Amino acid sequence: MKAASYVLTLLGGGIACFLLISLGVLDMVDGIPGTQAEPMLSLPTYLGFLSVMLTAVTVILAALAIGIGLIAAYTFREIRNEAAKAALSRLDEALSEEAFNDRVNKLLYGKRINPTVAELEQGFDPSDDGNR
Repeated sequence: MKAASYVLTLLGGGIACFLLISLGVLDMVDGIPGTQAEPMLSLPTYLGFLSVMLTAVTVILAALAIGIGLIAAYTFREIRNEAAKAALSRLDEALSEEAFNDRVNKLLYGKRINPTVAELEQGFDPSDDGNR
Protein backbone atom coordinates (compact mmCIF):
# COMPACT_ATOMS: atom_id res chain seq x y z
CA MET A 1 0.00 0.00 0.00
CA LYS A 2 2.88 2.35 0.78
CA ALA A 3 4.53 1.56 -2.53
CA ALA A 4 1.32 2.36 -4.39
CA SER A 5 1.01 5.72 -2.60
CA TYR A 6 4.66 6.54 -3.43
CA VAL A 7 4.12 5.70 -7.11
CA LEU A 8 0.91 7.77 -7.26
CA THR A 9 2.64 10.72 -5.57
CA LEU A 10 5.56 10.58 -8.01
CA LEU A 11 3.19 10.27 -10.97
CA GLY A 12 1.04 13.18 -9.77
CA GLY A 13 4.11 15.36 -9.23
CA GLY A 14 5.37 14.57 -12.72
CA ILE A 15 2.01 15.44 -14.27
CA ALA A 16 1.83 18.71 -12.30
CA CYS A 17 5.36 19.67 -13.42
CA PHE A 18 4.57 18.83 -17.06
CA LEU A 19 1.40 20.96 -16.98
CA LEU A 20 3.14 23.90 -15.32
CA ILE A 21 6.00 23.84 -17.81
CA SER A 22 3.74 23.39 -20.85
CA LEU A 23 1.47 26.29 -19.79
CA GLY A 24 4.49 28.53 -19.34
CA VAL A 25 3.99 29.02 -15.62
CA LEU A 26 7.44 27.61 -14.92
CA ASP A 27 9.95 29.00 -17.36
CA MET A 28 13.68 28.63 -17.88
CA VAL A 29 13.83 25.12 -16.43
CA ASP A 30 16.48 24.01 -18.89
CA GLY A 31 17.98 27.43 -19.59
CA ILE A 32 16.05 27.87 -22.82
CA PRO A 33 13.58 30.74 -22.72
CA GLY A 34 10.01 29.68 -23.31
CA THR A 35 7.29 31.63 -25.02
CA GLN A 36 7.88 35.24 -26.02
CA ALA A 37 4.50 36.40 -24.73
CA GLU A 38 3.54 36.52 -21.08
CA PRO A 39 1.81 33.27 -20.12
CA MET A 40 -1.81 33.25 -19.05
CA LEU A 41 -0.82 32.44 -15.48
CA SER A 42 2.60 33.46 -14.29
CA LEU A 43 4.14 32.02 -11.15
CA PRO A 44 5.44 35.27 -9.57
CA THR A 45 2.03 36.93 -9.85
CA TYR A 46 0.35 33.88 -8.38
CA LEU A 47 2.88 33.64 -5.53
CA GLY A 48 2.49 37.37 -4.80
CA PHE A 49 -1.28 36.99 -4.64
CA LEU A 50 -0.96 33.88 -2.51
CA SER A 51 1.38 35.56 -0.03
CA VAL A 52 -0.95 38.57 0.29
CA MET A 53 -3.96 36.31 0.87
CA LEU A 54 -2.13 34.16 3.43
CA THR A 55 -0.97 37.29 5.24
CA ALA A 56 -4.53 38.61 5.32
CA VAL A 57 -5.86 35.32 6.64
CA THR A 58 -3.12 35.25 9.29
CA VAL A 59 -3.97 38.78 10.41
CA ILE A 60 -7.66 37.96 10.63
CA LEU A 61 -7.03 34.77 12.59
CA ALA A 62 -4.64 36.60 14.94
CA ALA A 63 -7.25 39.30 15.59
CA LEU A 64 -9.87 36.63 16.22
CA ALA A 65 -7.58 34.80 18.62
CA ILE A 66 -6.83 38.01 20.51
CA GLY A 67 -10.55 38.74 20.80
CA ILE A 68 -11.30 35.25 22.08
CA GLY A 69 -8.44 35.56 24.57
CA LEU A 70 -9.75 38.86 25.92
CA ILE A 71 -13.26 37.50 26.27
CA ALA A 72 -11.92 34.40 28.04
CA ALA A 73 -9.81 36.52 30.40
CA TYR A 74 -12.77 38.66 31.44
CA THR A 75 -15.03 35.63 31.69
CA PHE A 76 -12.59 33.72 33.93
CA ARG A 77 -12.10 36.80 36.09
CA GLU A 78 -15.87 37.20 36.51
CA ILE A 79 -16.32 33.50 37.24
CA ARG A 80 -13.58 33.69 39.86
CA ASN A 81 -15.16 36.80 41.44
CA GLU A 82 -18.62 35.21 41.51
CA ALA A 83 -17.23 32.02 43.04
CA ALA A 84 -15.44 34.04 45.72
CA LYS A 85 -18.63 35.99 46.50
CA ALA A 86 -20.67 32.78 46.68
CA ALA A 87 -18.08 31.15 48.96
CA LEU A 88 -18.01 34.16 51.27
CA SER A 89 -21.80 34.28 51.49
CA ARG A 90 -21.94 30.55 52.25
CA LEU A 91 -19.23 31.01 54.87
CA ASP A 92 -21.06 33.93 56.46
CA GLU A 93 -24.24 31.88 56.49
CA ALA A 94 -22.51 28.86 58.03
CA LEU A 95 -20.78 30.99 60.69
CA SER A 96 -23.79 33.13 61.53
CA GLU A 97 -25.03 33.24 65.11
CA GLU A 98 -28.33 31.62 64.19
CA ALA A 99 -26.64 28.65 62.49
CA PHE A 100 -24.23 28.31 65.39
CA ASN A 101 -27.10 28.32 67.91
CA ASP A 102 -29.01 25.75 65.86
CA ARG A 103 -26.00 23.43 65.86
CA VAL A 104 -25.41 23.88 69.59
CA ASN A 105 -29.09 23.24 70.38
CA LYS A 106 -29.06 20.14 68.25
CA LEU A 107 -25.97 18.80 70.01
CA LEU A 108 -27.00 19.76 73.55
CA TYR A 109 -30.73 19.31 73.59
CA GLY A 110 -31.30 16.99 70.66
CA LYS A 111 -33.59 19.53 69.05
CA ARG A 112 -33.86 19.49 65.35
CA ILE A 113 -32.74 22.44 63.29
CA ASN A 114 -35.84 22.13 61.13
CA PRO A 115 -38.86 21.86 63.44
CA THR A 116 -41.54 19.24 62.84
CA VAL A 117 -45.17 20.08 62.13
CA ALA A 118 -46.08 19.28 65.78
CA GLU A 119 -43.48 21.76 67.03
CA LEU A 120 -44.95 24.46 64.82
CA GLU A 121 -48.47 24.00 66.24
CA GLN A 122 -49.67 26.43 68.86
CA GLY A 123 -49.42 25.18 72.44
CA PHE A 124 -46.64 22.68 71.79
CA ASP A 125 -45.11 21.32 74.98
CA PRO A 126 -41.37 20.69 74.50
CA SER A 127 -41.24 18.43 77.60
CA ASP A 128 -43.91 16.10 76.15
CA ASP A 129 -42.17 12.90 75.08
CA GLY A 130 -45.27 11.21 73.67
CA ASN A 131 -45.66 8.56 76.41
CA ARG A 132 -49.22 8.56 77.70
